[in-house]
Amino acid sequence: MTEKTSDNKFKNISVVVSVVLIIALGLCGCTSNQPSSTEPEKTLLTVTVGSQSYTYTLTNLTALGDITEQGSYINKAGTVTGPNNYTGVTVSMLLSSIPSLPTNYTFRAIASDDYVRNYTLNEVNGHVALYNDTGAEIGTGNLTMIIAYKENGVLLNETTKGPLRIAFVSTEPSITNSGLWLSSLVKIEII
Repeated sequence: MTEKTSDNKFKNISVVVSVVLIIALGLCGCTSNQPSSTEPEKTLLTVTVGSQSYTYTLTNLTALGDITEQGSYINKAGTVTGPNNYTGVTVSMLLSSIPSLPTNYTFRAIASDDYVRNYTLNEVNGHVALYNDTGAEIGTGNLTMIIAYKENGVLLNETTKGPLRIAFVSTEPSITNSGLWLSSLVKIEII
């Protein structure tokens, strides 16, 4: 073999090795920023009933079935938010997934900042006061209380009062009191 042929083989091997290294490093760089598919999904909600505790990820909640309807609320200053479309699981569906639920209970919702709101069974069943856009009470509605994870088709997050929130929805636009809506829901206690 001549010296020239040997140099060409060496150059070819060097080029191949360089290309392989560049590709390998590129793949490592691309995949190192990707979350591992083996990482468990984040728990978004914990429900406690007595000494029992049940955890729910977004996948668990969506597997219970979903509903998308309209919701609006009015605050103490008279500002109406909505109507917006909220998607989530009905509280009745969530509660039906829990074995041995007591017949008479208080539904306590807790936000990530430790704010606590107790709901009566009437409120859990959607029997809440309705208001017009000027803030006058106009009667009692038969709405659906949901654990919402989407607003207008977009997943809620920490900056949009999520990732979960309690909402009151209906097929028709209905305005409820903002005090019923709980942002940043992380825990429900059935007591």
